This record gives sequence, structure tokens and C-alpha cells, in this order.
Amino acid sequence: MKKIIIGLAVLALIVFGGYKLFNNISSGDAITKSVQFDYENVQQYDGTKAYVEVNGNKPYFTEKELTKKAYVKYAALDTLKRVSSTMGCIGTETMPEDDEKKDSMGDNYPTGWNSEKYECIDGDGYSQKRTSCIARFLSGAYTEKRNIITASPFMSNNMNVYEVIIARYIERTSNHVMLRVTPIYKSDELMCRGVLMEAYSVEDDGAGICFNVFLYNAQPGISFDYSTGKSTYTGEYLNLAKVTRDYQYIINNGTMTIHRPDCENADKIGSRNILYSNAEKEELIGAGYTAAECCNP
Repeated sequence: MKKIIIGLAVLALIVFGGYKLFNNISSGDAITKSVQFDYENVQQYDGTKAYVEVNGNKPYFTEKELTKKAYVKYAALDTLKRVSSTMGCIGTETMPEDDEKKDSMGDNYPTGWNSEKYECIDGDGYSQKRTSCIARFLSGAYTEKRNIITASPFMSNNMNVYEVIIARYIERTSNHVMLRVTPIYKSDELMCRGVLMEAYSVEDDGAGICFNVFLYNAQPGISFDYSTGKSTYTGEYLNLAKVTRDYQYIINNGTMTIHRPDCENADKIGSRNILYSNAEKEELIGAGYTAAECCNP
């Protein structure tokens, strides 16, 4: 009996210690083992930028983690049912075919989901999006609950900028890109404060893709209670939001058309088909897109 009690006490210390150690980078799963990140050292969102570079913009991947064998791995949900981390070696093997059926996210509502509608938010106006840590067009996963987080439209759009860059690089080179996305939580909050995105192109030793950024889960004009996901209108940073835009074009992936960011028709693109890109127009046309006649980008 005494041994059992001692064993349980040790287990409790391990669990509690592990939670305290990793509570701002979700769980202590093996996927995040090499991540060395402290949210407390990140500058608070002030409306002037959508993200900050981390570790000199160099990802934390170890030599052992780098591989050319394509895969996508989802960490287990943590004790609060929050998404922990998603990591993979992304290549043409993991990316779905264009004609593959794109199912909805079903009834998967991640922690912190409390979406409300505001006039200050472009598009459908809702304050939150169910967003894949590794985008569906990179992983082929549409309903995997270990991959879906509660994100502001602002963060979701800026994640998409990086995801499109990775996708176009893979399509152009057929190389592989290591990608890890880690939601960053503060204490026991249910909505993440942002995501850490790390990417590294394997075959060319990072010459094509190499970044490590923390993207803010914020929304110009509103404020979030990250414990619950509830939001309130503040009007802050609405003018500064235009400065943070990190893309040149808005893309309709359904009609395969390129739009200017100020195009009225771009605001009507559904969340499933909208993409954001800072690639050159010629590069997008080379990938099969055409310039929209309505705004002639």
C-alpha cells in the first residue's frame, strides 16, 4: 500500500511539473520537445504587426527531426481538451488532389469557441474561425479535431499567407518542408494567445523556406477574453490594421482568380475558398490562377 501511495505521489509530481513546464506551449508532447519558447518574452500585440520573429527567425527543429519522408502527426489534446501541436514533413504526398472532396469541419468546435458578429470585421463579420493548425490544402485533414483551433480572422488570414508560400514552394520544387504549428496558451485559458509557426525546407537546407514566427491571435477592433473566447468591441487598432497586412493579393481558390485586397468581390469570397498571398502575380498565374476582371490586379 505504501509503495502505491508513493507511486501516485511521484506520478502527480510528474504530471503537475510537466504542466507547469509546458503550460504556455500547450502540452509536453514529443512534438514540442525541441521547442524553446516563452510567451512572456513576446511583445504584446499593439496593432503594428501581425507577428514577431522568434529565435532569429530560425526554427527549433533538430537534425533528428528533419526528414524527407512525408507525414503529418497530431499531438494529443491536453488535459483541458486544447489542441497541443501539429507537425509534419509536408510534400506533394500529403497535399490532397484538387478534385478531392473537401468536407466541412463537422461538429468540431475547439476550446474557446464563442464567435460573435461585428461590423468592423471584414468578410462574414464573425470574430472567430475554426482554423487548422496545418492547413487542409497541405495536410489533407478536414475534420481532425487535434488540428482545429479557435482563431481570430486576423490570425487565420496571416497564417494562410505563410501556408500559401509553403504550398507554392512545394508545387514549384517538389521538395519537402518541415512544418510545426504550436498553439500558445497562457495558464488554463481556452483560447490560444497565438501560434508558433516553424518551417524549414529540407532538400535545400532551408534556402527556399526558413522561418520561425509567433502570430498574434488578435483582432483589430475587438478584445478577447482568452479564458472563454468571448469578445467585446473596442475600436482599437482599426486604422493600424491596414499597416499589418502581409499580403499582396486575395485569391479565390474556387474560381482560381486573383483579386486586389481592396476589391469588393474579395470580401464576398467564402472562408473555404479564400487565400492570401504575397507571391508575385506572374508566379500565381504560373500556378494556374488568373487575374479577376472586376479589379484587374
